[in-house]
Amino acid sequence: MATGKSVVVRRDDRAIFLDLSRDTAAILLNRGDLPLPGSPLPFVQEGKAVKIGVEIGWLGFPAIPNASLCFFAGIVSGHVPSQNAYLVDGAAINGVSGGSAFHLFPTEANPVYLMGVLSAYVPNRSTGEMLPGLSVVRLIEQFHELAPTFASVDQAREAEPPAEPPSPKPEGESLGDTPSKRGG
Repeated sequence: MATGKSVVVRRDDRAIFLDLSRDTAAILLNRGDLPLPGSPLPFVQEGKAVKIGVEIGWLGFPAIPNASLCFFAGIVSGHVPSQNAYLVDGAAINGVSGGSAFHLFPTEANPVYLMGVLSAYVPNRSTGEMLPGLSVVRLIEQFHELAPTFASVDQAREAEPPAEPPSPKPEGESLGDTPSKRGG
């Protein structure tokens, strides 16, 4: 739905919850005048994994001149429960991180489900060259936890942790978490 409408959401009108261990952030705000569909995409059921070998899609704004919102797709290659992540055989370039990832269930009543967010691209450097790698899609567990928690943005703002810059992590602490590995 292209509306051309821009909305500024000021600090007092939103709450942000960072989850560094999952490489996700949740921004809670009032719907207000945002041009959103009548009902949001449903989440993939909590605790239910998307099967290996299925195709998923994601949206993002690649960091290329004059690029607009783009659709990407890939095949789920692996599930890493300890990292709350899927490894996906599909392209993710700078600017696409944070894009919504979704799974299509063409036989169900709601055919599109929100499953995660694109987190990073991890290139294969086993030969010293940069070879095709895998995209990392983080699960939406943080959203499953936060969605039923707050009745209002004011309540969320009261629980919002203080804003602090993240501390640097050592190389290799988690999938795609270092600037040299980030690509999405």
